[in-house]
Amino acid sequence: MVPTTPLCKPPQRQIAHESINDLPVHKLTEPQIFWPVSESRQFNRVDAGRVFSGAPALEHDQASPINPDDPADTVSHITRNPQKIERVGKGDDEIQVLQPADVRIPHPHLVAFERDRLAHPGEPKEVMQRYEQRLKAEEDAEQERKRRAKEEEEKRVMKVQPESSRFEFRFKDVEVSKETTGPDGRGWKAPGRRYGVPSYDRKRGAVKIPTKVEV
Repeated sequence: MVPTTPLCKPPQRQIAHESINDLPVHKLTEPQIFWPVSESRQFNRVDAGRVFSGAPALEHDQASPINPDDPADTVSHITRNPQKIERVGKGDDEIQVLQPADVRIPHPHLVAFERDRLAHPGEPKEVMQRYEQRLKAEEDAEQERKRRAKEEEEKRVMKVQPESSRFEFRFKDVEVSKETTGPDGRGWKAPGRRYGVPSYDRKRGAVKIPTKVEV
């Protein structure tokens, strides 16, 4: 009943167990949109993602699709710097601009490896070396991103350790406002406020299941 994939012995090529091109349906792409498009330039996936996200259209020189000559380089530039992806909206409604499928795919490095293998069929060793270099670059970018996030978090925390004490007190500034508490007063950005709001999880007759779906 469970799908299986038999192992192949060299020189036979191993059959992939699952497709790397499958993408889950993004919630922004569920509604059907009829969007008027100018005939002066091609409407690509980058433009479609901005329409679904409600972002303003880009200029002609900025709305170029992923470079067909080297798509892996363009994709890696985005995946290694997710903090630079444009965001739209305000407060809790702020979201990232929807990226094309080449960027949102779960394993873009495998797609780059397959493209490289098809483009250079007689260079398996060189293709594997480039694949390992891309993986190493992705890991280095991830470690650097975590390091910067940890440094930013430490800058926002004031540490005080009294003399002859083994305890360390840590203080963090919190802004309590309408934007941080949210409409129900339970926003995670203002933890000091939410303790005064009663919880109705155990109250008799309270509706605890979603009553509507926002698209």
